[in-house]
Amino acid sequence: MLEENNEDTLTLPIANVFKVPVRTGIAVTAIGAVIFFAALAPLATALVVIGAAALLLLVGVGIFHTLTCIIKAQYAAGGAKAAAAALTYGFPTYAALVASWPWYVRAVAC
Repeated sequence: MLEENNEDTLTLPIANVFKVPVRTGIAVTAIGAVIFFAALAPLATALVVIGAAALLLLVGVGIFHTLTCIIKAQYAAGGAKAAAAALTYGFPTYAALVASWPWYVRAVAC
């Protein structure tokens, strides 16, 4: 009969090695952020937060646009790729898929 291996005997010590540096990094980052924002005026803090949110929004819009371009290319390839895309996304054509989205999603789609 084969001997069963307990994977936890090796993975737990390895995970514990990285636990302290990761928690320390999070704590140092949080303390640094508190010190940084405490030294700024409230308006400057608001501008930094709004700028970060705007940057995340722009990156998200760019990624979504790229994703929709990839989906559009799958439908445009024709043949088996278009059939696979229709099965994957549940719409027979890319136009039908786009028509199911609200106007603000269609505005950033490919």
